[in-house]
Amino acid sequence: MEEQLAVLAATAANSVVSSLSTDAWARVKELVVGVWQRHRPDEEAAAESATDAALDVLRDSPSEEEESRLVEAWQERFRALLDAEPAARQALDALVDELAAERAEQAEQAEQAERAEQGDDAPAQHIDMHAEAKDGGTVYQAGRDMHVKPA
Repeated sequence: MEEQLAVLAATAANSVVSSLSTDAWARVKELVVGVWQRHRPDEEAAAESATDAALDVLRDSPSEEEESRLVEAWQERFRALLDAEPAARQALDALVDELAAERAEQAEQAEQAERAEQGDDAPAQHIDMHAEAKDGGTVYQAGRDMHVKPA
């Protein structure tokens, strides 16, 4: 298996296992089963069973050792899928991207909830800053308060 596909299989396995232990487990299951449904429909039931089994393990005994075993098992499943159906590469890329987006959204929601608990109800802002200093110039940037004292 080419190295890029092996990395994709490993990334997908890590993403699936880590996402199954979140509140988004139903969406993770839907995405995983959907990959098999599109590329290996004859193995769809097995993928669904494997997802359910992984979810049970993560709920019953969420140890690092169990999680590592699950990642290895999913990595092998994804490698086998990619060996049998190279076209599944795009579907796995999309799965990884969507799970990363879901984790980022959950992290943002958790951060907002924490700020609300602390009494800071101001919504998070996205700040994109770009600067370029030329001819010995100095650039100062800050996402919030900044106090600059002349030298």
